[in-house]
Amino acid sequence: MVYLIIGILILLYYLFAAPQSIKGTFNVLSVVLVLVLFIILLVLAAFRIFQMPGELFVGAAMLILAYFALRDIARLDKKPGLFDFLGDKRRD
Repeated sequence: MVYLIIGILILLYYLFAAPQSIKGTFNVLSVVLVLVLFIILLVLAAFRIFQMPGELFVGAAMLILAYFALRDIARLDKKPGLFDFLGDKRRD
């Protein structure tokens, strides 16, 4: 909590009392700070994902596999024959 208060005070100094030459440095520091916070949140999210039950990962892998299998089946060549259920050819 103390670091948060100190950070807010430094931010207010840079916004209202800092000279113009320091404000350019503040822009670079703010970009670096946002990038570091994003990386920290990304790592924490990865830890949270790995704490999930293994069944979710197996289910997700099965769904991905089913998608690719159905896509491959849909791309197969369609030959008229015994199992032609679409009625493209009439048998008289």
